[in-house]
Amino acid sequence: MEPQEEYRSRRQRHAAALEALEQQYRRIGTARLLVFVLLITVAVAVFDREILSPPFFVLPLLGFFSLMVWHRRIEDRRERSRRGVALYGEALARLEDRWRGRGPTGQAFAPAGHAFAADLGLFGAGSLFQALCRATTPYGGRALASWLLTPASVPEIHARQEAVAELAPALEVREAIALAAGRAGNEFHEGALLRWCGGTADSELARERWISLGLLGGVLIAAWLWASGVVGGIWMLVFVLLQGILIRRARARCGASIHAGDEALAELADLKAILDEMDSAQFAAPLLVGLASTLARGEESARPALSSLRRRFDLFESGHNLFFAPLAFVIGWEIHTMAAVEHWRARFGRSAEQWLAALGRFEALLSLACRAFERPEEIFPEVEEGAPQFVARGLAHPLLPAAEAVGNDIALGGDAALLLVSGSNMSGKSTLLRSVGASAVLAQAGGTVRAAALSLTPLSIGASIRTEDSLLDHRSRFQSEIERLALLLADADGERPLLFLLDELLAGTNSHDRRIGASAVLRGFIERGAIGAATTHDLALTAIVDEEKERARNVHFEDRFEGDRLVFDYRLREGVVTRSNALDLMRAVGLPVS
Repeated sequence: MEPQEEYRSRRQRHAAALEALEQQYRRIGTARLLVFVLLITVAVAVFDREILSPPFFVLPLLGFFSLMVWHRRIEDRRERSRRGVALYGEALARLEDRWRGRGPTGQAFAPAGHAFAADLGLFGAGSLFQALCRATTPYGGRALASWLLTPASVPEIHARQEAVAELAPALEVREAIALAAGRAGNEFHEGALLRWCGGTADSELARERWISLGLLGGVLIAAWLWASGVVGGIWMLVFVLLQGILIRRARARCGASIHAGDEALAELADLKAILDEMDSAQFAAPLLVGLASTLARGEESARPALSSLRRRFDLFESGHNLFFAPLAFVIGWEIHTMAAVEHWRARFGRSAEQWLAALGRFEALLSLACRAFERPEEIFPEVEEGAPQFVARGLAHPLLPAAEAVGNDIALGGDAALLLVSGSNMSGKSTLLRSVGASAVLAQAGGTVRAAALSLTPLSIGASIRTEDSLLDHRSRFQSEIERLALLLADADGERPLLFLLDELLAGTNSHDRRIGASAVLRGFIERGAIGAATTHDLALTAIVDEEKERARNVHFEDRFEGDRLVFDYRLREGVVTRSNALDLMRAVGLPVS
């Protein structure tokens, strides 16, 4: 099936199951109420009126508890079906270009002052991250963000492409993980489990555990001697009080750590779903095989270890049960279970960091695979070593609605290290820069791109598109722009060639200084082996190409009036634009321009 047909079919299936489960849930609820009334009636007949013998009370009691367990299971299945309906509703929204504002924005992963993250809209509402991310854990979200921010090596890109291609049709895997997690598009925060595992285990608890056992032995011996009439009951109380002092001391020292670990438990359900799927799947791509082996390495296998951690925390929490708490206090239950948790951290803490990193990378691959499945028209770019180049056919921005996306051919490198893009307002100049930048980001993350073909070499990326002034920092837009340009020129001296993308180059100064400054800046990039594109409204800047005839080209976008309506076709053309629409736009909004 096509992605849309497949999603609709699955959504209908979950919706039908949800309706059936809702009816079953209501019927069992009614049955529980009736059995409860029967239970009360029988209890009165047995224990108050003594009409019936006690065995008659057992049957309705068992029936009530059986219905309660059944009711809970139906509730869990109902919640799973409800998640399924929501999951494929969100998926259909993505296919219909209604995804903006849905899902995590990744804003927590956005670095300040990054060379291109803000300029290319990697994070935030309506961002590339929001469009891509299908992760259920903060580790998957962080891995995806890291891939978008940092271009991978060529071998790593090829490995990711192979893994993404294998995972793209694995819809059952993505569904199972999403239904088990049920994140509902919440934002990611720092991983509590990783933070807890990175802490230092408390070594004193092992010794206190033996002391607690000794105090318990004292309680038992004192109880036996008291029952034998040898000593008074005060000795039992003494040992119990000493146990309480020991518990309080351990709690004061380790309480914060245990509480932090308790927060990490919320992540374990999501992690278990991913581990289950990775454990049951048979992978062929070397990258996937390597990630799976990291999680199943000998005695330090992730799945049983994390299950053990959950059991230890569950045992710790059981000590707070209303009925068990008095006995738990006497036997020092809290000390023994805290010691078991800390022993786990001492043994598996370092390994857990590797597990979580592997799980994060797997989720990042699933996010890219979901995009590849949902956009079958997109392609894997060819990324190979060589002289810097970015050559695309039919390239469009990955986040534009399909009906609005217009593809253009781009060739950077070789005889055209620089494209100087002129054109009128709103004609598509900035969108072209963002299309090139976003495609370079996706290509070097291992994902697919919206193009008929794309070939590029490893490139670092630098952009000056959304440069703004700052009132608090007393910095003008021009000051911010030239500071960014200085940083990008420094990046161009790095090991990896720079792909620079500059919007309205030096627009914040006069035409004379702009002409001289722009020429020097662009020449500086070219002489450092960088490739890129710069846009301008100032047609005087297009003369720069005459100075760099062998390394630069002029290209432009056009517009036209149809009646009183301004029309853009967003098609890139050779040469310099011959007209401007600024005065026409001013007249259109009523400004007194003659």
